[in-house]
Amino acid sequence: MVKLPNPKPTHGPECYPVYKDNIDSGRWEVPMLRFIEDILLCFRPCFSRKATFSWFVTVIAGFMIRSDMPGITSVIRDLSLNPALYNSMEHFFRADSWEWEDIFTTWARTISSHAPLKRIAGRAVLAGDGVKRASDGKYMPCTKKMVQESENASKPSFIHGHLWGAAGILIGNASKIFCLPLSIQIHDGDGVISGWLGDESVSHVVQMLRDGFRAARYIGMSLFVLDRYFLTKPMLMEWEACSAQAPGLLHVITRAKKNCTAYEVPGPYRGRGRRPVHGPSVHLQDLFVTDSQSFQTARLQIYGAMRDVRFLSKTYLWGQGLYQPLQFVLVEYGETQAILACTNLSMSAGDIIEAYACRFKIEAMFREMKQQPGGFCYHFWTHAVPRLDRYRRKGSAGPLAQVKDSRQRKRIIKTLKATEGYVMFSCIAMGIIQLLCLEYQDDIRVSDFRYLRTPSCKVMSEASMIEYLRRNLFRFMARQGNLTITKIISDKQVSIETEDIDRLIS
Repeated sequence: MVKLPNPKPTHGPECYPVYKDNIDSGRWEVPMLRFIEDILLCFRPCFSRKATFSWFVTVIAGFMIRSDMPGITSVIRDLSLNPALYNSMEHFFRADSWEWEDIFTTWARTISSHAPLKRIAGRAVLAGDGVKRASDGKYMPCTKKMVQESENASKPSFIHGHLWGAAGILIGNASKIFCLPLSIQIHDGDGVISGWLGDESVSHVVQMLRDGFRAARYIGMSLFVLDRYFLTKPMLMEWEACSAQAPGLLHVITRAKKNCTAYEVPGPYRGRGRRPVHGPSVHLQDLFVTDSQSFQTARLQIYGAMRDVRFLSKTYLWGQGLYQPLQFVLVEYGETQAILACTNLSMSAGDIIEAYACRFKIEAMFREMKQQPGGFCYHFWTHAVPRLDRYRRKGSAGPLAQVKDSRQRKRIIKTLKATEGYVMFSCIAMGIIQLLCLEYQDDIRVSDFRYLRTPSCKVMSEASMIEYLRRNLFRFMARQGNLTITKIISDKQVSIETEDIDRLIS
């Protein structure tokens, strides 16, 4: 069972009774609604006002059962809230009584201490990647023109929208592994706003690595798995700088391109002249042919199945002018060939292969974030942002650079905070759903409430858990009326007139 912290709540009852949820099995369990509340109460110190915390609880609950994706309107609908409270909910996202960094810190500490983390070679496994969200908003901050990499012919080559950088952590057991989202932030187009706040503007690659180190400070010794887009000199230079402050805290596993060229480690120095910084160059793709006899064979767990894998591990220097020592693992299974790179020179090749195979879990997380809690269905905008120019030339000044008024800048910063806060709250809702899937895998049968043509796993999916909560949340609230989450949501709901019901059913 996943154990969660039970801090002293500053809102609601001080203690809670024990309920008997599963009468047939004869086991005393923590009710599902109490389980959710224990997590949400950990965030109470993040909010300086009681009203703001109540809206936080309401928004998270709404994201966990929402049935459609029209922004925060769906929260009003699915929780049967009073429509007159819409403006108050919208103001919550821009409120000064909470900060994004405090929310992330509490979320990371809660997960690191009490979630069933997947570990490889004694380290937690973090996954990072970028995701693009197309948007036609004309007054949204940080909107920019981006290349659309999708191979779908129906999609345009270029889109306007936001580039998000996500960092997640793998949790689960032998039956199911989830990528739990820890943080998702805008990584491009916010350089002008960063300048207003006095922060440094960095590239998407560097910011992604910083997000990994930020998460590792609360998770502990970790592996950060990235795709081949992130194997660059700026990333390795940033990794060296961050590792100097926290040695051994985070190691990066990524994939190299097929045309990758590395250098042999120089041999013992002999003779006069300058000491060589690298040896002869090596085209790594050629090693699949020239060193084919040196490959080893092992049976490894990759992509959810046991496969026979051939691999070769060697240490080379990489990066023209940088010459960073990396462990390269050449992998071959079936007709697939891949070149993996790791900053940890002592890690076994089998662990590197298994860790990188888990990277695809973050792609599944993106899909669920979009389709289930609607994590990217935000609609925050402000007229303080200059109207989007779709035909702006490359290299010309950005629209935010035209804003000079301090009040307009403040409105833009608050709109950006609302956008990133919306996505962060969606991460928390998704993470709680995943924890519920693992916690109650033996107590809930999906076939009792949702038809699945081909059930694939003992642990239910996020979609099935959302459907279960959508059907039962109000029943849980009726049975557990003394819980804080029940009182908060009930106070915001529309009161139903009894005479109207009697008239309709008579």
